[in-house]
Amino acid sequence: MSTSRKLEVRVQPGDVLGVIEEYTPGTGVFTDNDGVLRSSVAGLAVFDPNHKTVHVKPLKDVRLPRAGSSVLGVVTALKHDSVSVELYGILSLSPTVSWVGELYGILSGFIPISQVSAEFVKDIYEYFRPGDLIIARTLNSSNPYQLSTKQPQYGVVYTLCSYCLKPMEPITQKTLKCPICGRVETRKISILASSKVLQVNVRRLIAVKRW
Repeated sequence: MSTSRKLEVRVQPGDVLGVIEEYTPGTGVFTDNDGVLRSSVAGLAVFDPNHKTVHVKPLKDVRLPRAGSSVLGVVTALKHDSVSVELYGILSLSPTVSWVGELYGILSGFIPISQVSAEFVKDIYEYFRPGDLIIARTLNSSNPYQLSTKQPQYGVVYTLCSYCLKPMEPITQKTLKCPICGRVETRKISILASSKVLQVNVRRLIAVKRW
């Protein structure tokens, strides 16, 4: 019985590797909404024609979250039972908040409704909305990442008023107020939302148009 050799190809984040019908995705690979397999990191894509698998070996200096990492990301979509998030960077929250570094590549995550809050969540829209910048905890070590914001240090750290698009200010642990129009909105707000380190990196992300 003949076997085919593995093929290795240098790839960049977002490069097309095939379709879900051709290969089973491994580490460093994500499937987009059209069923296309894409690399989530820069590295070597390894195609195994015998086992019909593909994975990407990242470059040694590529930074990736591990299970238990604290990550910074933006909410991209809401469903009735989950929150979709695009991930931007890794934070250290202990003993004080510090910026570990920006992530390289297209990394995404999702928050199941059971991981949104320690309390019962009836309407997920009262906790997050698209465009919210949040910090969350990773529950696994591969893309897409399962996330949790149940603990008080996790949640929204920056958001804009849905009416006048100005930055909102926390007034309680669950509500924010727009200083311009006075609109009040509910969120799952992180107790670290006022951290200067977080706000500096929020402004940096906005400046480079990553958010």
